Amino acid sequence: MEELELQERPGIFRRIFGIFVREREDEEEATPARKKIDRTNGIPVRSSGRTVVTIRRQVATFDDAMAAAEGLKRGDQQVLNLTGTDAALRQKIVDFMCGVNFAQEGTWEEVGDNVYMIAPSTVYVEMAPATPRMTAARN
Repeated sequence: MEELELQERPGIFRRIFGIFVREREDEEEATPARKKIDRTNGIPVRSSGRTVVTIRRQVATFDDAMAAAEGLKRGDQQVLNLTGTDAALRQKIVDFMCGVNFAQEGTWEEVGDNVYMIAPSTVYVEMAPATPRMTAARN
């Protein structure tokens, strides 16, 4: 026959302590091994593991801008190429997307002439300084 081992029943404080310890262990197992550091305040940020970037090569209508805004609200990065858009519509789209970006507290970077990269607040964007070659190409 098997020997049975008697265990003491834990008290209320031990049970409460056990709940918190188990949650912390489960949380550590659920977090990925790599953590991103938010450079603004040094707090570790968990990565979701999947990032979606939508590149819109030709934004021709305001409906394309609405689709980009919906994508930004979902948490997807957007790259907008407005070079083929007429000047009045281009300015309207830029103003609209600036408003959406401001509401989402995202990042707005101009990566080329009338080409913009818009990232949600969950994405850390680091822009490298311009090299002398890049600066000479713009002049």
